[in-house]
Amino acid sequence: MRIHTYLMLHKNRRAKGNLIGSTVLALLLWVPSTLFADISTLERIVEAERKIGYVGIRLRTFTSSRGVRTFEEYVIHTPKDAAYRKVISVVGERQPLAGQRNRDENRRDNRRRDRDENNRDNRRRDRERENWRQMRSLFSEKEIKLIAQNYNLEHRPADEKIANHEADILTISPKFDGKPTKRIFFARENGIILRVEDLDAEGILRDMFVYTRISFDPETIHNKWKALEKEIKPQPRRSRSVPIAEAEKILKTKLLQPDHLPPGFQLKDIRSLKNRGRDLIFLEYTDGLVNFTLFEEEDRPRRQGDREREGTQIEIGGTTVYQHKFGSTDAFRWSGAKIRFSLVGAVPTTEMQKIVESIIHKTKKK
Repeated sequence: MRIHTYLMLHKNRRAKGNLIGSTVLALLLWVPSTLFADISTLERIVEAERKIGYVGIRLRTFTSSRGVRTFEEYVIHTPKDAAYRKVISVVGERQPLAGQRNRDENRRDNRRRDRDENNRDNRRRDRERENWRQMRSLFSEKEIKLIAQNYNLEHRPADEKIANHEADILTISPKFDGKPTKRIFFARENGIILRVEDLDAEGILRDMFVYTRISFDPETIHNKWKALEKEIKPQPRRSRSVPIAEAEKILKTKLLQPDHLPPGFQLKDIRSLKNRGRDLIFLEYTDGLVNFTLFEEEDRPRRQGDREREGTQIEIGGTTVYQHKFGSTDAFRWSGAKIRFSLVGAVPTTEMQKIVESIIHKTKKK
């Protein structure tokens, strides 16, 4: 009787074990295939944006330290060519979101910075109205790989049509805290993007665009392009990619890279730029979706007026650092090891301060 009972229990345990093992194996097989399918969706979207022509009107809304502004843009893209956009009207704006300004700055500094930023915004808006601007490609191959590592992807049908086209949604949500979410609405028929929503780490919508009209008709695109071809004069990129050795030759000293990077970030590129007669080196870092940039240039004496415009003075690692608002995030400027540094990007302020501290620590060890 005891032997019979033991065999029955052993058989039941083995059956349950086989069931659990099969379930675990199925999950292991299912999760990668699901992830692979959604990465394939992102790759399909990127490929479509490279190869399929379109022409249309879209509304673009973005958040700055001055508030939320909305533009109406004309967009044209010919197959195997870049896409171009031009502002055709300003739709509206509203007051800044609560807490977006730096309340530590005094009223005089706020008024002056508002005036400077107003002037920059107006100049940029005038340039965009007068000129066509080239639109960068969505994601590079490296960025797609980093997105797969640092974000979750979910593909599902959209609930409504966009510009009279059936649409699907690809949601890119973070695996790490403090990172944004991107929702890409794309045409089911061909993968072209119809709408993009960028949400911050708190889930607040910060930037977006949506097409109100869009056409994929080859004849329409050809005729529009012929009519606009002479008007569209894309400006060559002001910066160029350089190896570390050339960057150090330009700086006349060693290039410094941060020892601390936020989770998932990698160096994307090192580029050289000439700005107002000065040579700048900047290092671009990305996690696939979010970027930050570290600028380095030869340190020079600065006038008192320049220092007053730097922002709020703080101390990090025993070094004086100037912190100021840049859009919806913070930027930092400081000097060390014969280099003037600037750090800017859509990264939480606490992480930016850690990056600054790691560079300061490195300069003191030189």
